[in-house]
Amino acid sequence: MQYNSFIFFFFLIAAVTIYYLVKSKYRNYVLLIVNYAFYSYVDYRFTILLIAVTSVTYLFGEQIRKNNDHSKRKIFLITGLIFNISILGFFKYYNFFIESINQFATNLNIGINLSTLNILLPIGLSFYIFQTLTFLFDLYYETIEDKYTYLEFAIFASFFPTVVAGPIERASRLLPQIREEKKFSSKQLTDGIVLISIGMVRKVIIADSSGIIVNHILADPQYFTSFEVLVGILLFTIQVYNDFAGYSNISRGIGIILGYDIMVNFKQPYFATSVADFWRRWHISLSTWLRDYLFKPLQLKFRNLGNYGNAIAILITFIICGIWHGASWNFIIWGFLHGFFMSFAIIFSKQKQLLRGMLKNHKLLSVMQISTTLLLIIFANIFFRTVDINHASMVFEQLFKFTSGEFTFRFTKILLGYTFFSYLIDYFENKYNSDLFLAKLPQPIRYGFIISSWAVIIMYLISSDKLPFLYGQF
Repeated sequence: MQYNSFIFFFFLIAAVTIYYLVKSKYRNYVLLIVNYAFYSYVDYRFTILLIAVTSVTYLFGEQIRKNNDHSKRKIFLITGLIFNISILGFFKYYNFFIESINQFATNLNIGINLSTLNILLPIGLSFYIFQTLTFLFDLYYETIEDKYTYLEFAIFASFFPTVVAGPIERASRLLPQIREEKKFSSKQLTDGIVLISIGMVRKVIIADSSGIIVNHILADPQYFTSFEVLVGILLFTIQVYNDFAGYSNISRGIGIILGYDIMVNFKQPYFATSVADFWRRWHISLSTWLRDYLFKPLQLKFRNLGNYGNAIAILITFIICGIWHGASWNFIIWGFLHGFFMSFAIIFSKQKQLLRGMLKNHKLLSVMQISTTLLLIIFANIFFRTVDINHASMVFEQLFKFTSGEFTFRFTKILLGYTFFSYLIDYFENKYNSDLFLAKLPQPIRYGFIISSWAVIIMYLISSDKLPFLYGQF
């Protein structure tokens, strides 16, 4: 069920109404039913898998909680990790590895042709697997010590605002909220509507409108000029940010209405002054998950190598980050590039500090850092957006032909327009240090924005192609 659809808003109104009408002691049961109904909308078989993952993970978690023997706790943790990662690996990567083996064998003239399977990828699998894993980690590291019921954990694993595309909540953060009694308030409703409105503007008006042009250009780049291909790449940078940030805004808005504080997942990432700073602002729930559960253990393992050890840990972490995003060599290259950019900065940190010291104009330095970071992100995004290496090669080949055409001025206006609206939202979020900046503005401005935005959003939903959320495929 897509957020950018009328059926979802009917569903949300019905769910919130029933949730607050029933007695407090029954609300968690209602929420679990709502979660499964939302997730089953595409295919009920996905829900069966989700329940299986939930049940097995809960059993392993209980064994970790009950045992005082460190070695046994570790065995249950590792077994639980293997189970979850095996589920993720089979559904998401089985065919990719089989195809890669077949291609490798073909290149070496080896007579191997393994069969692939007709596997349907469950929506949001990577997100809820990583979210349920935090339950095992938090129990093992004793970040949570209380016993949570199966009902509470099942709500955590299937929470409909986050189950499809995050944010990836920590068990230690969300489970206590599930236990708290919820009370409806007009402020929660107002704040929720504000966030949903901003999210829908990002998704429907900016991301989807950009995405239609991006899909048109990058599907067959050989038929477009270099400038048009460049516009497609730049518009994708606008699209992917607003698509995912819009989803996160809507998720937080729904959570607030239901009485939940879902974490902020974006903080103006295109204002970042380095690639490392970019990942402190982009998909924060994933970057902090990778930092705490993957990078830090790797950093400890390579601690004797100093900065080189940190660089190796970063590189491995982001290659895995690329693999998490999708079963494609393009995603692996994308992850490698991000890891390489950060590793390079770590190894040459002294030279970087020297250059900073030579440039006394701090504003100029900041502009240079932001511009350089953005160029690196845009370059890596070509691999994120294209289907395979051949597709990426076609984009690069067409890009460097340096040709222009009759649509140059039109495409420039479109690019500047969507960039302006995207940065305008970021400007106010940065100024007020909150994604709820609208709630801090005078009522006439706030309600004027909401009413006018929804008038445009409804027209878009009626007349335009509704693109799926990009991160929903992960």
